[in-house]
This record gives sequence, structure tokens and C-alpha cells, in this order.
Amino acid sequence: MKVRTQKNFNRRTCEIVFGISIMPDGGRRFCKYPIGHQEYRDYSQAYQAMKDVQKILDDGGRLVYSPKGSAGINKNEYVKIELA
Repeated sequence: MKVRTQKNFNRRTCEIVFGISIMPDGGRRFCKYPIGHQEYRDYSQAYQAMKDVQKILDDGGRLVYSPKGSAGINKNEYVKIELA
């Protein structure tokens, strides 16, 4: 899985924030958004979190999808990251 940082706009506070998105194996888009990793105030915090999440995924961590089932490999959805 690939992980990247991205710039977001918080509509509640009307400010620019940074978050993380994940491209699942076999996917074509960065469309999975880890819960708790979308409101970083600056790029350096988001970049450090991105490296931490990438390490967790490389060490056998996995994405936990909604109990109702995944929205699909290329559909936007929020996910949890579970340690191995």
C-alpha cells in the first residue's frame, strides 16, 4: 500500500489542514482516509504521521473497513488502521 499526504480544507474552521490518504494494493486511487489522521496543522506533522502509518502497514498492519462492508477498492471511505 502507498501512503501520501494531502492538503485539505476544514469547512468548520475555514482553514487549510493536512491529512493522509492510502492507495490499497490493486487500487488506482488514493481513496482510503485513516480516521484521526486528517486534521494536522502543518505539513511536517502530516509527513511524520505518513511515515509512521507506512511503517505500520509495512510491518503487517491492515486497514479495517466499515462493518457494513467496504465501499470498494477505488471508492472514497474512512478506515481504521489495525496493528499486526
